[in-house]
Amino acid sequence: MSDANTDRLQAIQTELASILEARLAALDAALRDSEGTTRRIIGAEVELERHRATSSRLSAELEGLESELATARERSDALLGQHRDLQASRDELRGSLGDLERDVGDLDAEVEQSRAKARQLEGEQDELRSENASLKTKLKTLEENISRMQRLKEELMSSISGLTAQMSGLAGGDADPA
Repeated sequence: MSDANTDRLQAIQTELASILEARLAALDAALRDSEGTTRRIIGAEVELERHRATSSRLSAELEGLESELATARERSDALLGQHRDLQASRDELRGSLGDLERDVGDLDAEVEQSRAKARQLEGEQDELRSENASLKTKLKTLEENISRMQRLKEELMSSISGLTAQMSGLAGGDADPA
């Protein structure tokens, strides 16, 4: 029985060795699978950490961008307000310009009327100067005529006095051979 036991023991040992080898092979395969999975897990964790860092960086950038956006909106609102104010000012200035253009048109019409009146008055002035010169000439002529008539009157009065004296002398009998 010893040989049978020995054979049996050897068979059990062979079986155990093959089971152990199968188990070791399975364990080795499981270890390799586990090692690959661990590497994938570590890679995933590294990737996750990288994504977290990227997420933190992007969150910080997002906060900065949101702050810039808020500032840009405030500036935009301020610029829109200024734009509206400038448009209102422009419209007011356009209205004032229209008023000024109407005033200038009215003043141009008044100037033209004044120029026409000035031309008319200049024409009347020329006519009056001409008439005045003519009247001065007539006055001078009339003054000369009056002066001649006064001399003629004096001459006639003197002649009448002389004739009266002659007639008196003739009537009185004085014959004055003159």
